Amino acid sequence: LTMRCNLNCSYCLNEFGKDFKRVREEISGEEWVEGLNRIQSRKEVPITFSGGEPFAHPDFIYILNNLRSNSTIDILTNLYPRPEKHKERLEEFLAMVNPQRLKRNAPYASIRASYHPEQMDPRVLVKNVKRFQEKGFNVGIWSVLYPSPRQLSAINHMQFICKEAGVDFRLKEFTGIYKGEEYGDYSKYPLSAFQEKTRDCLCKTSELLIASNGNVHRCHRDLFAREFPVGNILDEDFELTDV
Repeated sequence: LTMRCNLNCSYCLNEFGKDFKRVREEISGEEWVEGLNRIQSRKEVPITFSGGEPFAHPDFIYILNNLRSNSTIDILTNLYPRPEKHKERLEEFLAMVNPQRLKRNAPYASIRASYHPEQMDPRVLVKNVKRFQEKGFNVGIWSVLYPSPRQLSAINHMQFICKEAGVDFRLKEFTGIYKGEEYGDYSKYPLSAFQEKTRDCLCKTSELLIASNGNVHRCHRDLFAREFPVGNILDEDFELTDV
């Protein structure tokens, strides 16, 4: 929905390249609803809202409440009430969005809150997650195994807090370079993210990746770099080929 965020993590994966800008062209809530409601997908494949921070889009709640009733929805968010404006939007969400709207059969929560130790008080995040759970929402917390001592120590502490609170806490692998050492599984394309030269490969995404301006991209690299869109969800004649 947006690249804007209420946090400023040093390892943010969205900060692609030296010319990265958080403020980008964004389509309105009405345009998102128009475009997304045209998409036909399998029931088990959800519309996943992410960013940046999706709550930073002013029409986020309007979008959720106006999608086709048979659309399944997931949300990737930090769910952290900072600053005050963001806190108000979380309260508005609790008051205006039906928890049943985000219920589906899946091995993980439909709302996945990301834990960023350098920007968050863990107990504040857990308290916020519990509040959403008490309202009937299915929420879990995830964190990236960024290999800094501070991050790993904080994750270990958070595991105990979540276990005590009864909150599902899971970890995601870090892919990248930290202090000269490579992390992540690149077995399909060895060192693909760190090549000095561009090389050709055949790949095919299983997701429809839509940027904040409605452009559709073939991979996250192109979306972050704002290059090579294959169309826009608002184009009446836009079609995809499954190749």
